[in-house]
Amino acid sequence: TYDEAMTLNLPEKLRDLNILAIPLDFLPLASVAAEVSQAHPNMYWKSGQKILCAGRIIARDPRLFGLYVTNFACGPDSYLVKFFSKETEGKPFLTIEIDEHSADAGIITRCEAFIDTIRNARTRGTSKLIQLVSISSNHTNSRRVYVPYMIDHGYLIAAAMRHCGVDAEPLPESDAQTLEIGRKYTTGKECYPSIITTGDIVKKTMAPDFDAAHAAFFMPAASGPCRFGQYNRLHRLILDEIGLPQVPILVFDQTGGYHQDMASLGRQGFRLHAWRTIAILDSMQKIVLEKRPYEVNQGETDAVYKEWLDRLIKNVGRDGGTLKDFSLKARDAFAAIKTDTRVPKPRIGIVGEIFVRSNQFANDSLILKLEALGAQCGVPPLEEWLDYIDHQRKRRNRLHLEGGWRDWAKQKLTEVVQENVAEPLRKQFDDSIEAFTRELSTQKILDRGHRYLTPAVEGEAILSMGRVVEYAEHGFDGIVNIIPFGCMPGTIVSLLLHQFRQDYGLPVLNIVVEGTKDPAESIKFDAFIQQAGEHLIQNRKSHGK
Repeated sequence: TYDEAMTLNLPEKLRDLNILAIPLDFLPLASVAAEVSQAHPNMYWKSGQKILCAGRIIARDPRLFGLYVTNFACGPDSYLVKFFSKETEGKPFLTIEIDEHSADAGIITRCEAFIDTIRNARTRGTSKLIQLVSISSNHTNSRRVYVPYMIDHGYLIAAAMRHCGVDAEPLPESDAQTLEIGRKYTTGKECYPSIITTGDIVKKTMAPDFDAAHAAFFMPAASGPCRFGQYNRLHRLILDEIGLPQVPILVFDQTGGYHQDMASLGRQGFRLHAWRTIAILDSMQKIVLEKRPYEVNQGETDAVYKEWLDRLIKNVGRDGGTLKDFSLKARDAFAAIKTDTRVPKPRIGIVGEIFVRSNQFANDSLILKLEALGAQCGVPPLEEWLDYIDHQRKRRNRLHLEGGWRDWAKQKLTEVVQENVAEPLRKQFDDSIEAFTRELSTQKILDRGHRYLTPAVEGEAILSMGRVVEYAEHGFDGIVNIIPFGCMPGTIVSLLLHQFRQDYGLPVLNIVVEGTKDPAESIKFDAFIQQAGEHLIQNRKSHGK
């Protein structure tokens, strides 16, 4: 907003049109900061806090109108513009998006049209509250809680919720209808996973068995810098827009309110039941990625996986001894799959935004495509993210940014207990997993990523950089970074991978997904797999194989 060249001197153009351009910082933002903070408690972008404060002041003063200057693919603005419109409900404002193709003529025309609109619109706006409800509210006692699909672990989480007394139902896997509905109710500038989850939620509200009076949707929250923490607010606005204000979004806080929210599901030990089965499923998925590229009978690995996933869902809530026996039987079922490993395949490590790397619909079956070209893939388990948010909670507790030493001790004790119950289950699969029987600890991953990025930049960027180093140390032959269009952490990683490629000599492929087909995709994949194959040959020669 302050760079004359980037904004094409917009304030001067407004003055030429006899309109006074007031910079945002000239408004008394502090006068409404407290109430805006209460209305938007998880607005972790400082710029977002200022913009929403300005929106509230603009709404109340009939002399003021908003001109929102943004830039192409700005991550925060893809959500903030919608929130700003709620702060100035009923009052027109103009959004101007700047990029390298912007020209004076177009901007002047839009400003003139906007001025014509507001000359006789001396109105006040209304700040609309975005009402969110914590998962720890009593809504879970009277409503069916729908869990949007990201990965198969969601089936286990829903089953654990049911075991602990919550009427939970996982939503089905996303499809083309999901994307069509999601695009209808979003601008298309939001994060791709946000569009998909929106589509899944709205699609469920259209189902014949949907009972709005007894329904709720589950959505975790985070505290940035990624846009994920704003998904729940967008979903709330969309449910309001389609006439379902009575259907709550139940927000599960992964940060400051984590222990309270977890306790609300902790009847009969929700976390331990979920954690046990998540540890088993992570191991099963590792075996699938190692077995499927070498299977003799095509489709056998997936069939075994589907059978034992269904059995695992039914075993949620069983004791450790029962699940240990279950793990042995599942391991034996996978071991019976016939494979031919005489010709090694290049191993590809996949990193990136957790939703699109995990969700087969969102990544357009990326892993199956790479396997069809002769590769074996590795994907970080869900446990990576769960361990990371635990690690970050302890860090904030230790620094007294949230909670304190009591919460730190509670978190540490929780980790010790969950490791004691999960480790015996993981061990049952050790003989069947060649690589990554155990991933590095979160701190060691952060230490490896710190070479490229400071851990002060929280979120998936530092995890991805640490993980690619771990892949290189395990002798992988290539790296794929999958990014939703406009993803802020993913964009950072795509840039840092240039240096990583020089350091380790591994081929790197950045893939941007947004629900459209890339006509050059097959050419990119073929070239990448060929490079990875050459790396495999060179690597084997250097080791005398």
